[in-house]
Amino acid sequence: MDISLCLNPNSFPAASAEQAYQLFEDSWQGVLALYQNGDRYLLYLDTLSNDNLHDFSLAESFTYDDFLNLLMARGERDLHNFLTQLEDKSPALDYLDTETLDDIASYSFYMPNHPIPRYADTFSLAYFLDAILLSINTSPQWASHQVTIARIADDGRYIDEQLALHHIATQTHGQQLFQQFSQDDIKAVCTQAVMTVEFVSWYQELAAENKRRVFDKFKLACERQFQGAKPLFDSLINSDGIREIRFSAYSGGAIRILFKAMSDAKHAILLGFIKKSNSGGYTENIPKAEALFHQLQMRNNT
Repeated sequence: MDISLCLNPNSFPAASAEQAYQLFEDSWQGVLALYQNGDRYLLYLDTLSNDNLHDFSLAESFTYDDFLNLLMARGERDLHNFLTQLEDKSPALDYLDTETLDDIASYSFYMPNHPIPRYADTFSLAYFLDAILLSINTSPQWASHQVTIARIADDGRYIDEQLALHHIATQTHGQQLFQQFSQDDIKAVCTQAVMTVEFVSWYQELAAENKRRVFDKFKLACERQFQGAKPLFDSLINSDGIREIRFSAYSGGAIRILFKAMSDAKHAILLGFIKKSNSGGYTENIPKAEALFHQLQMRNNT
């Protein structure tokens, strides 16, 4: 499986080169805790100056390249080999498609109860790439394997509709995420949802990368009680109350999950699809979703 990482410059610099080495090595041990045979890792970095990864400063006079050299000097060959084999996607903007760039430009995020960081776009990058935020543990705000973010409106208002990023800053975080990623029973995620056979079958046939995205975003939607607005939710025009859970798909396109509120405070999860263009998929899938909802109602009334 391909796993994207987004290096978090907001957690740098460390107080010293030695602290940077110790903390960053612990972070990478967390990444290694996720590793399964055949996994491919991609590392994205976005800074205001479009830094190259190898020149990125971890502490004063101590760069990412210095970190690699020190790993070798201290005999950490396995980690060194892993890092030299991952795919360097820096500067990140050079590797993003137009749709992802538009999303990042359209949405700004903050961490509730924390000041707006210098590199706020890192949160947007991690969210829209469905990447794991990779930090060093220099502050209590980086002390959990989940980072909570929320949207800043165009007029500067702070919108209290929380989203979540997977996060690694310690080896323990990676171990916690490994346990989380091992869960893939979509039907066990949400007691508020009634799923159609069509939706469950579609989910089970997805590629591993998209399957994890669907699981994560559906879990978040359930935690939000299926309420809210973009970027996670949207209402559909030309439909009878159908809404969508929306997020990017692996290798391009976008995933849409169509759902509708039921009369008993539950939500019908009707179908999912991957759209490849701005309007692709809606013409055929909205009528399908409406028919599936009608079938659920008929079944509940018998």
